[in-house]
Amino acid sequence: MLRRFALLGDIHAEDRRLALALTWLKGQAVDAVLAVGDLADGRGDLDRCCALLAAHRVQAVRGNHDRWLLGDELRGLTHAHQAVDLAPATLAYLAALPPTRRLATVRGDLLLGHGVGPDDMVRLRPHHSGYDLEANFALTDLLADRSLPLAAGGHTHQRMVRAFARPAGPSLVFINPGTLHPDHESGFAVVDLERGHVAYFDLVERPDESLAVEPAEVAPLPAL
Repeated sequence: MLRRFALLGDIHAEDRRLALALTWLKGQAVDAVLAVGDLADGRGDLDRCCALLAAHRVQAVRGNHDRWLLGDELRGLTHAHQAVDLAPATLAYLAALPPTRRLATVRGDLLLGHGVGPDDMVRLRPHHSGYDLEANFALTDLLADRSLPLAAGGHTHQRMVRAFARPAGPSLVFINPGTLHPDHESGFAVVDLERGHVAYFDLVERPDESLAVEPAEVAPLPAL
Protein backbone atom coordinates (compact mmCIF):
# COMPACT_ATOMS: atom_id res chain seq x y z
CA MET A 1 0.00 0.00 0.00
CA LEU A 2 1.47 3.31 -1.11
CA ARG A 3 2.14 6.07 1.40
CA ARG A 4 4.89 8.04 -0.32
CA PHE A 5 5.68 7.57 -4.00
CA ALA A 6 7.37 9.28 -6.93
CA LEU A 7 5.61 10.26 -10.15
CA LEU A 8 7.56 10.63 -13.38
CA GLY A 9 5.90 12.68 -16.11
CA ASP A 10 6.20 12.16 -19.86
CA ILE A 11 9.75 10.88 -20.40
CA HIS A 12 10.16 11.26 -24.18
CA ALA A 13 13.47 9.35 -24.24
CA GLU A 14 15.27 11.78 -21.90
CA ASP A 15 17.61 9.07 -20.64
CA ARG A 16 20.09 11.38 -18.85
CA ARG A 17 17.32 13.11 -16.92
CA LEU A 18 15.61 9.81 -16.17
CA ALA A 19 18.85 8.28 -14.87
CA LEU A 20 19.46 11.22 -12.53
CA ALA A 21 15.88 11.22 -11.25
CA LEU A 22 15.94 7.48 -10.51
CA THR A 23 19.34 7.67 -8.81
CA TRP A 24 18.19 10.60 -6.67
CA LEU A 25 14.95 8.86 -5.74
CA LYS A 26 16.85 5.85 -4.40
CA GLY A 27 17.64 7.85 -1.26
CA GLN A 28 14.16 9.31 -0.76
CA ALA A 29 12.37 6.42 0.98
CA VAL A 30 9.58 6.15 -1.58
CA ASP A 31 7.39 3.06 -1.69
CA ALA A 32 7.31 3.02 -5.50
CA VAL A 33 8.15 5.00 -8.59
CA LEU A 34 5.32 5.43 -11.09
CA ALA A 35 5.51 6.74 -14.67
CA VAL A 36 2.65 8.17 -16.72
CA GLY A 37 3.88 6.97 -20.11
CA ASP A 38 5.10 8.58 -23.34
CA LEU A 39 8.49 6.99 -23.04
CA ALA A 40 9.02 7.23 -26.79
CA ASP A 41 9.73 10.03 -29.27
CA GLY A 42 12.47 12.37 -28.15
CA ARG A 43 16.11 13.25 -28.62
CA GLY A 44 17.55 10.71 -26.18
CA ASP A 45 18.08 6.96 -25.93
CA LEU A 46 14.81 5.04 -25.67
CA ASP A 47 16.60 1.70 -25.27
CA ARG A 48 18.38 3.05 -22.20
CA CYS A 49 15.18 4.55 -20.81
CA CYS A 50 13.33 1.25 -20.95
CA ALA A 51 16.29 -0.59 -19.43
CA LEU A 52 16.44 1.95 -16.58
CA LEU A 53 12.71 1.70 -15.89
CA ALA A 54 12.90 -2.09 -15.81
CA ALA A 55 16.01 -2.13 -13.62
CA HIS A 56 14.44 0.25 -11.09
CA ARG A 57 11.09 -1.61 -11.18
CA VAL A 58 9.19 1.50 -12.16
CA GLN A 59 5.47 0.90 -12.59
CA ALA A 60 4.74 2.58 -15.91
CA VAL A 61 1.79 2.82 -18.25
CA ARG A 62 1.61 3.23 -22.01
CA GLY A 63 1.25 6.70 -23.53
CA ASN A 64 -0.05 7.70 -26.95
CA HIS A 65 3.50 8.06 -28.35
CA ASP A 66 4.32 4.54 -27.19
CA ARG A 67 1.12 3.26 -28.81
CA TRP A 68 1.95 5.10 -32.04
CA LEU A 69 5.45 3.63 -32.10
CA LEU A 70 4.19 0.09 -31.65
CA GLY A 71 1.54 0.62 -34.34
CA ASP A 72 3.96 2.34 -36.75
CA GLU A 73 1.80 5.47 -36.72
CA LEU A 74 2.89 9.11 -37.09
CA ARG A 75 6.53 8.17 -37.48
CA GLY A 76 7.15 11.39 -39.38
CA LEU A 77 6.93 13.39 -36.16
CA THR A 78 10.02 15.30 -35.06
CA HIS A 79 12.33 13.01 -33.06
CA ALA A 80 10.04 10.03 -33.65
CA HIS A 81 11.61 6.64 -32.97
CA GLN A 82 11.50 3.87 -35.53
CA ALA A 83 10.89 0.32 -34.37
CA VAL A 84 13.63 -1.02 -36.64
CA ASP A 85 16.22 1.04 -34.74
CA LEU A 86 15.25 -0.26 -31.30
CA ALA A 87 16.36 -3.31 -29.34
CA PRO A 88 13.90 -6.24 -29.20
CA ALA A 89 13.86 -5.89 -25.40
CA THR A 90 12.69 -2.29 -25.74
CA LEU A 91 9.81 -3.20 -28.04
CA ALA A 92 8.81 -6.04 -25.73
CA TYR A 93 8.89 -3.70 -22.72
CA LEU A 94 6.70 -1.13 -24.46
CA ALA A 95 4.27 -3.76 -25.73
CA ALA A 96 3.79 -5.09 -22.20
CA LEU A 97 2.82 -1.71 -20.72
CA PRO A 98 -0.84 -1.50 -19.70
CA PRO A 99 -2.93 1.61 -20.43
CA THR A 100 -3.71 2.01 -16.72
CA ARG A 101 -2.75 0.65 -13.32
CA ARG A 102 -4.97 0.73 -10.25
CA LEU A 103 -2.89 0.86 -7.08
CA ALA A 104 -3.82 0.74 -3.40
CA THR A 105 -2.77 3.71 -1.25
CA VAL A 106 -3.40 4.81 2.34
CA ARG A 107 -5.97 7.28 0.97
CA GLY A 108 -7.76 4.80 -1.26
CA ASP A 109 -7.13 3.59 -4.80
CA LEU A 110 -5.04 5.54 -7.29
CA LEU A 111 -5.66 5.16 -11.03
CA LEU A 112 -2.48 5.74 -13.03
CA GLY A 113 -2.90 6.54 -16.71
CA HIS A 114 -1.38 8.71 -19.40
CA GLY A 115 -4.15 11.16 -20.28
CA VAL A 116 -7.27 10.74 -18.15
CA GLY A 117 -7.84 7.14 -17.13
CA PRO A 118 -7.59 4.77 -20.10
CA ASP A 119 -7.94 7.55 -22.69
CA ASP A 120 -4.37 8.50 -23.61
CA MET A 121 -5.39 11.46 -25.79
CA VAL A 122 -7.53 13.48 -23.37
CA ARG A 123 -5.96 16.57 -21.86
CA LEU A 124 -6.80 17.90 -18.41
CA ARG A 125 -5.23 21.27 -17.75
CA PRO A 126 -5.05 23.51 -14.66
CA HIS A 127 -7.19 26.23 -16.27
CA HIS A 128 -9.91 23.98 -17.67
CA SER A 129 -13.41 24.92 -16.55
CA GLY A 130 -16.96 25.02 -17.88
CA TYR A 131 -17.38 23.29 -21.23
CA ASP A 132 -13.81 21.92 -21.20
CA LEU A 133 -14.73 19.87 -18.14
CA GLU A 134 -18.29 19.08 -19.23
CA ALA A 135 -16.99 17.64 -22.52
CA ASN A 136 -14.22 15.65 -20.82
CA PHE A 137 -16.03 12.31 -20.82
CA ALA A 138 -12.96 10.45 -19.58
CA LEU A 139 -13.04 12.63 -16.46
CA THR A 140 -16.78 12.04 -16.13
CA ASP A 141 -16.12 8.30 -16.08
CA LEU A 142 -13.57 8.66 -13.29
CA LEU A 143 -15.93 10.83 -11.27
CA ALA A 144 -18.63 8.18 -11.64
CA ASP A 145 -16.41 5.72 -9.77
CA ARG A 146 -16.94 6.92 -6.20
CA SER A 147 -14.48 4.32 -4.91
CA LEU A 148 -11.67 6.19 -6.69
CA PRO A 149 -10.26 9.16 -4.73
CA LEU A 150 -6.97 9.61 -6.62
CA ALA A 151 -5.83 9.67 -10.25
CA ALA A 152 -2.56 10.56 -11.94
CA GLY A 153 -1.78 11.30 -15.56
CA GLY A 154 0.39 13.34 -17.87
CA HIS A 155 0.08 14.19 -21.59
CA THR A 156 -0.13 17.99 -21.11
CA HIS A 157 3.42 18.41 -19.74
CA GLN A 158 1.88 20.72 -17.11
CA ARG A 159 2.22 20.16 -13.39
CA MET A 160 -1.09 20.07 -11.59
CA VAL A 161 -2.73 19.05 -8.33
CA ARG A 162 -6.46 19.63 -8.56
CA ALA A 163 -9.64 18.36 -6.90
CA PHE A 164 -12.81 17.67 -8.88
CA ALA A 165 -16.04 17.57 -6.88
CA ARG A 166 -18.60 14.80 -7.14
CA PRO A 167 -22.34 15.30 -6.61
CA ALA A 168 -22.00 12.95 -3.64
CA GLY A 169 -19.03 11.37 -1.95
CA PRO A 170 -15.38 12.43 -1.81
CA SER A 171 -13.72 14.54 -4.49
CA LEU A 172 -11.36 13.12 -7.07
CA VAL A 173 -7.82 14.48 -6.73
CA PHE A 174 -5.88 14.47 -10.01
CA ILE A 175 -2.07 14.79 -10.01
CA ASN A 176 0.06 15.56 -13.06
CA PRO A 177 3.83 15.37 -12.50
CA GLY A 178 4.66 17.26 -15.71
CA THR A 179 7.45 16.01 -17.96
CA LEU A 180 11.16 15.30 -18.15
CA HIS A 181 11.30 17.07 -21.52
CA PRO A 182 13.82 19.95 -21.37
CA ASP A 183 11.70 22.23 -23.56
CA HIS A 184 9.16 22.38 -20.74
CA GLU A 185 9.39 22.60 -16.94
CA SER A 186 11.55 19.49 -16.64
CA GLY A 187 11.19 17.51 -13.43
CA PHE A 188 9.14 15.04 -11.40
CA ALA A 189 7.03 14.80 -8.25
CA VAL A 190 7.06 13.04 -4.90
CA VAL A 191 3.60 12.45 -3.44
CA ASP A 192 3.38 12.13 0.35
CA LEU A 193 -0.13 11.01 1.23
CA GLU A 194 0.42 11.00 4.98
CA ARG A 195 1.78 14.54 5.06
CA GLY A 196 -0.75 15.63 2.47
CA HIS A 197 1.39 17.28 -0.17
CA VAL A 198 3.03 16.88 -3.57
CA ALA A 199 6.63 18.10 -3.78
CA TYR A 200 7.84 18.99 -7.26
CA PHE A 201 11.50 18.87 -8.23
CA ASP A 202 13.24 20.50 -11.20
CA LEU A 203 15.88 18.81 -13.34
CA VAL A 204 18.26 21.68 -14.03
CA GLU A 205 21.05 21.79 -16.59
CA ARG A 206 24.15 23.57 -15.28
CA PRO A 207 26.58 25.66 -17.37
CA ASP A 208 28.94 22.66 -17.58
CA GLU A 209 26.03 20.64 -19.06
CA SER A 210 25.70 18.45 -15.97
CA LEU A 211 22.27 17.95 -14.46
CA ALA A 212 21.04 18.60 -10.93
CA VAL A 213 17.87 17.99 -8.92
CA GLU A 214 16.54 21.13 -7.25
CA PRO A 215 13.39 21.56 -5.15
CA ALA A 216 10.58 23.51 -6.79
CA GLU A 217 7.09 24.12 -5.43
CA VAL A 218 5.15 22.09 -2.86
CA ALA A 219 1.43 21.75 -3.56
CA PRO A 220 -1.00 20.74 -0.80
CA LEU A 221 -3.18 17.73 -1.45
CA PRO A 222 -6.84 18.74 -1.24
CA ALA A 223 -8.89 16.94 1.37
CA LEU A 224 -10.72 13.93 0.01
